[in-house]
Amino acid sequence: MKKQVILVIYSLLISIVSLAQNTVSIDLTTQKFIGTKSELSREKYFSMHGSYTDGDLAFDAVYLFDQLGIEFGRTFGGPKPFKKDKTTEPKLDQAYAEAAKNVERYKNAPMYESFKTRDLILTDHPKEAFQLNLNYEKVAEYNAEFIKKAYPLMPRYYEVMNEPFVHAKEYVASWDETEAVIVEMSKFHKVVADKIHAQVPGIMVGGYSAAWPEMELKDFWHWNTRMKVFMDTAGESMDFFATHIYDGRNVEGDFNYRSGSNAEAILDLIEAYSYKKWGKVKPHLISEYGYTSKGLVGKPYSAELNGTCLVSYNKILMSLMDKPDRLLKALPFITGKGSWFYNDKRNPDQHPYPWVISRKLSNGTYKYTHLIKFYQLWKDVEGKRIDITSNNPDIQVNAFGKEGKAYIAINSLADEVQEVTLDFLNKSNSLINNTTLRRLYLNEKGIPKLVFFTNISELKTLELKVGETVILECDVNAYEFENSLHEQNYYTKTYLQEIIANKTLEFTLEQVSTGKKGRASLKMGVARAHNLSKQPIIFVNGKQVKVPTNWAGYDQKPRKEFFGVIQIPVDIKYLKEGNNQVEITFPDNGGRVSSLILNVEKYN
Repeated sequence: MKKQVILVIYSLLISIVSLAQNTVSIDLTTQKFIGTKSELSREKYFSMHGSYTDGDLAFDAVYLFDQLGIEFGRTFGGPKPFKKDKTTEPKLDQAYAEAAKNVERYKNAPMYESFKTRDLILTDHPKEAFQLNLNYEKVAEYNAEFIKKAYPLMPRYYEVMNEPFVHAKEYVASWDETEAVIVEMSKFHKVVADKIHAQVPGIMVGGYSAAWPEMELKDFWHWNTRMKVFMDTAGESMDFFATHIYDGRNVEGDFNYRSGSNAEAILDLIEAYSYKKWGKVKPHLISEYGYTSKGLVGKPYSAELNGTCLVSYNKILMSLMDKPDRLLKALPFITGKGSWFYNDKRNPDQHPYPWVISRKLSNGTYKYTHLIKFYQLWKDVEGKRIDITSNNPDIQVNAFGKEGKAYIAINSLADEVQEVTLDFLNKSNSLINNTTLRRLYLNEKGIPKLVFFTNISELKTLELKVGETVILECDVNAYEFENSLHEQNYYTKTYLQEIIANKTLEFTLEQVSTGKKGRASLKMGVARAHNLSKQPIIFVNGKQVKVPTNWAGYDQKPRKEFFGVIQIPVDIKYLKEGNNQVEITFPDNGGRVSSLILNVEKYN
C-alpha cells in the first residue's frame, strides 16, 4: 500500500512538473518579420469557401463581411470547357457567349458593389475541366478567352481543377491505368498555364489541388507518382502549388490527423523539391483545410462535428500563420448556406451540408451553425507580428499588434490538459492596461463553446483544455517597437534520403545569413516505422545538437508509419555565413529523411 501511495505521489509530481514546463514568452517590444512579411493579412487567412457572387451569403452580409471581417475565398466559377459536351474540344464562340453571361451574373450579384474583391480562387470540377487525350491547346485557348472576358474584376488565382488525381479512375477502365492519366492531367495543367500567362495578365495559375497528400505511402510511391510527377511535368509553369490539408480522411488514404508535424512534413517536402529543381521555393495555396471523413454527407446536423472541425481549423491555421512569406492564401473549408445540397441525391432527408455556416431549420428559416465561432474568435485580429515563442511544440503561438491593441493567440495540440505560464519579456506586460480572454473549446459533450472573459487586470497562467484555442485581446499603451527579429528559412538540394543504420547523411544548407544574437533550428522531415528511432545523432558544422523527443501533435500511432517534422534547436553560434554542413546518423535501418530546412531568426 505504501509503495502504491508513493507511486501515485510520484506520478502527480511528474504531471505537475510536466505542466509547469510550458512557457510562452511574449515580447511586445519586438516586431517580427518572416521573410519580408510582418503585417497579418486577413485576406490570406480569414476567408471562407465562397464568393461574393454567392447570393446565399447576402442574407447577412454586413455582419459576416463588415463586422466579423470574413474574406471571400474560392468559387467553382471557372471556364468549364466541358460543361455541355465531354467528347469534343470546346469552341471559342461558346467561350465568348459563356463569358458574357458570366460578366452579367457577377455584376448583378447582390454583393458585387460592396464586397467585390480580386482575392478569389477560380477552379472547376475535373469532369467539367478535363477530358483525356483531346487537344489540350484548344481547350487552353478556350479557357484563356473565357477568363479574359468573364470577370468584371479579375480574380487573383486560378486552380485549373479541383482534386483531379483522385478522379483519374473515371477516365480509364482500371486502376493500373491511372498513373498515365495523372501524367496527362499534369501536361494539361502546363498547357493551360502557359496559355493563360501569355494572354491573361494579372492572374496566377497553379495546381494540382492535392486531396490526399499521403506522401510517404509505400516508401514515397505516392509522392513519386503524384506531386513529383506534377512538379516535373507542369511545375515550371506553375505560380503556386495547391494542397488540401485535412484531419480525418479526404476521399482516400488512412484516417489520421495531419495537423501538427504531418502537415509540416508535407509542405516542407514540396518546398524542398521546389528548391532542388528551381533554386527557389514556389508558394503554397491551401485552397481547403479542416476536418473530413467518409459518411458525413447526408447525415443530420451535428454540433459535435462542428466542434471537431473547429479544433482542426485552429490547429492548421496556427501552423499556416507561420508561413506568410511562402503562402498565398489558406481557406478553412467553411461554406455558406449550401442551398444546393438540399436538392442533392445524396441527401434525401434534406439535411444541411456538413460544413455550412448557416443551416436550414425544419420551418424553412436559417440559423448559424457553430462554425461561425471560428470567425467570431478571430474577429479584429490583425496588425504587425510580435515576437512570441513556446518551449513546447504542442503549444502553438502567434501574436500581432496594432495601435492600442495586442492579440496573443495560443492553441493546444496536446491530448491532455496543459498549464501554460505567460512570460512577458522586456517588461512588456507593463504596456498592458486590460485584457479580454477569448476561449474556444469543446465541453464534455463535444459541443463548441466560445466564452469571453473581460476586464482581466493581470494574467500569468492559462490552463488549456484539449484542443482549446485562446486569444488574449490586450488594450495597450501607445508605444513603438524597440527591436526587430527577422526569420528566414534555408534549404538544401539534398532531399528524400534513405536511412541506413550508422551511415551518415550529409546536407549542405545554402546561402545562410546568420548573426550573433537570435535563434535557430533544424526542421527535419522524417518517415519511419513507429518502432524505429526518431533521435539521430546530428552535427551542425561539427557541433553536436540534441534532438528532442517531442514534436507538434500526436504520436501518429494510428498511421502506418510516422511522417512528420521534428524541430531541433540549434545554437545560432554554431552557424556561419554561406554554406553550412549538417550530418545525420541513425542507429537503425529504414525510412527516409524527406527534407531538412534551417530556420534562422536574427535580432536587429
